[in-house]
Amino acid sequence: MRIRHRGDDEGFTLIEMVVTTTIMTFVTLMIVSATTEMYSMSNKTEQQSYAREQIDTSFRRLDSDLRYAIWINTPAQVGTRWYMEYQRPTRDATGALVLICRQLKLENGVLSLATWSLPSTTPGTPSTIASEITVTAGVAPFTLYATGSFPYASASPNTAGVGRNFSPERQQVRFRFSAKVGTVTVPLDVVFSALNNTRNTSSINDCSKGRPTV
Repeated sequence: MRIRHRGDDEGFTLIEMVVTTTIMTFVTLMIVSATTEMYSMSNKTEQQSYAREQIDTSFRRLDSDLRYAIWINTPAQVGTRWYMEYQRPTRDATGALVLICRQLKLENGVLSLATWSLPSTTPGTPSTIASEITVTAGVAPFTLYATGSFPYASASPNTAGVGRNFSPERQQVRFRFSAKVGTVTVPLDVVFSALNNTRNTSSINDCSKGRPTV
């Protein structure tokens, strides 16, 4: 057996180089794979967090606003835009109770809300509620359930067991859309009741003049 001495300039054999290169290749692949997986998981977590934030914000804003509505118009679609007008009471700078009109709009993935006061018929500059919003094909994002109607054909988890004999005493609005960020989709399917109207509420309201036309 040949023994190398210090100062030997013969270097490494080809077999040693191949083995070393192979080991380093496997180690590098393992590191790259682990790094990629960590980045992918982190990115997905961020996407899910952002999508969830958009849905949570939509829920809180709509819940706090629509529950005080005294009138809600039937939602409509103009091109790729969805609109819904409603009227609700609020207090002005002096503390006096006044009625305002609001228009909820979903367009190009952005859910926004515009406000104006009668006798004006022009909605103000809309403020964004949520973004990255998508609509399921064939499913309206806003659906109005009128008082005295029978909106449910059968019981379902989304309606807490409400069935075909249920008839709302107040206007209800069902929202069905999703927030999609990257590969993550977070859905929203919820029904809100407007507590300030009844079967006697008129279906005619000047707030509906704020609806755009094609």
